Amino acid sequence: MTSYLSAQSRSHTRFLNAVLFVAALVTSLVAQAFEWPFGAKEFNQKLSAQDLTPSTRYYARGPSFFSGQLWEEKQFLKQLEAQNYRQREEDQVLMPGDAKKLNLPNCKYLTNNEAIVEGFSCWMWQTHMNEVFIVVVDDKLVIESTWKGDPAARYWKAALDPILVAQYRGQQPIMQNELKISDFPVNCMNATMAIEDNEFLQHSGLSYQGLFRSLVKNIVQRRYAQGGSTITQQLVKNYFLTPEKTMSRKLKELFLAVKLESEWSKDQILETYLNIIYMGQSGAFQVLGFGAASEFYFNKPVQKLNLPECAMLAAIVNNAVINNPWKNPDKATARRNLVLKKMLEYKLISEKELAEAEKFPLPVQTVQKASETAPYYFEAVRKELEKLNLEEPRSIYASLDLDSQQTAQQALQKHISFLEKNKKNLIKNTEKGLKLEGIVLTTENKTGLVTVLVGGQNFKQTQFNRALNGRRQIGSLIKPFVYYLALKDGAEPTTEIQDEKFVWTYEKRSWSPENYDKKYNGNVPLYFALKESLNAPTAKLMQKLGLENLVSETKNFGFTSDIPLTPASSLGASVHYPIEVIDSYRTLANLGKFSGSHFIERVQNKDNETIYEYLPVFEDRGDTQLISVLVGMMKETLKSGTAKSISLSGWEWPAAGKTGTTSDNKDAWFSGFTPNHTTVVWLGYDRSVSSQLTGASGAVPVWLEVMKKIESGWNHQDFAFPETVEKREVPLHNETKNTELIFKK
Repeated sequence: MTSYLSAQSRSHTRFLNAVLFVAALVTSLVAQAFEWPFGAKEFNQKLSAQDLTPSTRYYARGPSFFSGQLWEEKQFLKQLEAQNYRQREEDQVLMPGDAKKLNLPNCKYLTNNEAIVEGFSCWMWQTHMNEVFIVVVDDKLVIESTWKGDPAARYWKAALDPILVAQYRGQQPIMQNELKISDFPVNCMNATMAIEDNEFLQHSGLSYQGLFRSLVKNIVQRRYAQGGSTITQQLVKNYFLTPEKTMSRKLKELFLAVKLESEWSKDQILETYLNIIYMGQSGAFQVLGFGAASEFYFNKPVQKLNLPECAMLAAIVNNAVINNPWKNPDKATARRNLVLKKMLEYKLISEKELAEAEKFPLPVQTVQKASETAPYYFEAVRKELEKLNLEEPRSIYASLDLDSQQTAQQALQKHISFLEKNKKNLIKNTEKGLKLEGIVLTTENKTGLVTVLVGGQNFKQTQFNRALNGRRQIGSLIKPFVYYLALKDGAEPTTEIQDEKFVWTYEKRSWSPENYDKKYNGNVPLYFALKESLNAPTAKLMQKLGLENLVSETKNFGFTSDIPLTPASSLGASVHYPIEVIDSYRTLANLGKFSGSHFIERVQNKDNETIYEYLPVFEDRGDTQLISVLVGMMKETLKSGTAKSISLSGWEWPAAGKTGTTSDNKDAWFSGFTPNHTTVVWLGYDRSVSSQLTGASGAVPVWLEVMKKIESGWNHQDFAFPETVEKREVPLHNETKNTELIFKK
């Protein structure tokens, strides 16, 4: 270790030298004479493994591409640049991190000579992980197909490199890039040792001079005020021990520091220290080590840090809260400059370098995408990982779309903030300490993969994951399945049913459903009753069709929780998990094809071998013709029904859905889908308190903002209705204009 902090000569009195020598000798003898009683087995295992940071890495999707998406080449080129790809010529061989554009006939050759329409072009690239992908684009700039491998075969997506989002050590969320000693700039190592332990290269784990100083200070102040810790001691404390300030913990630390120095080289100790030291907080994630801290504070790899940036990280080591350059810029600047002066004192930098570095600006704070809600998503990933029961998974590649997750997080937080500032009843509830919460779930229809999971406003404030664990009444979200039964029974969208007050007698009890506005419309067509979410005609249909059939059909579509055989279940009085809702509505979006929701695309072990890879599998769960007719009816909800604000906002994509509001206004839902994605939104209180929100006022605005972002990269193609159905224009009930519905031929 000759490349950083040189040894500094010190003059000591003979007496002090003798005292320190005896102390060092006694400590070493004690260390060697006794088998350490404080966790020796675990300590020795970690020493022999030379791995003080065992963690599981979680990746979000990098830029991904699917057939049917619009192709934006300028955006793609920016994405290549952001991930440090190198563009190559058409005839050049691809290496990891290379990309090139191909034109016919080369594209035809790469796709195993499968016939390709004249005028198609394609892009081909090799990820930094050595995976080859191809995107075939048609002359309308829509992705026609995606391919993987060499030779290429059709694959359900193409993607650039995944994004490392976090690691978990057990259940603890962290951010950490594990690097080799050679990866750290000399300035970063020198800065750290100059301020934290300038005798690091000389001592054998303990600084007896530092211990002597701390002992004197502790005696003077009559409390444990200073520890005199070396880098080796800090490493031991941070990984093997607790940070408590007790004498027994300090004795353990002293012994283990000496033992560690006898087992590891200085390079190994410093490398590990720079990889695990606490450097701040990004939402729920602890930022550990210089590698992650460099990305967090400076948005660049540690290898590219300059002198003042290295000094800033060394300053943060002392106290990541007090010396945070964004929250306490004055204190951070003072500490950074102290580090620089120490480096000058030990002749590690020149006067000129000091003067220039002191003028260098602090880093500008960058927004970490979805840091407040991503932990909710990765809780779901870990649960799925447990079900897979894989041996030693080390790298998990999730289907999380960070941009969409960020949009959903912001949309939910913004809308709740607006409601709590403008709705009188919500203002009163806030004053009582009640906090309105919500969830957002989005899945891809063609894969069943979840791309967005927001389980609450902020994971750090509350770890309860409502998207996974919150069972709530679903209200009118159950109604489409009632109308599906009516279609199976022979009804059509224009079949008239009675909207009137009636009494349903069962088990010697009576139940009388009321419409939300307590008004009744007489005879109404089926599609009108559904789009307006009328309770009375829906319950009357259910009385005729049989609750047992509803229970059976909803389970077939994807609901798993029990539904009581009581009349109120026809209006959604049963409680369900949001995952059940999105599974069932995605089955509708796929016109009867069911696939459960998944969060993991691929898993690798510690040797980077793929031990699991997700491939979409679907089951036929319903009548495609009848579901097509139902989807046509559900489109009316967004056009002129309870969610008509979506159409009024300028929404452009084919979509269908259903609002849901429980009878006591405790739960506000909207579940809607396009041909490409399904999104579910819920708002309410964790406690059993009414928000007085409806699905339209509570959930729809969030759904709209999220889905506008997600669908912006897709064309306006309608659902893939079968040829056995047809579109017909019919006059809207009680209106002068027409609408388009789906009918069986």
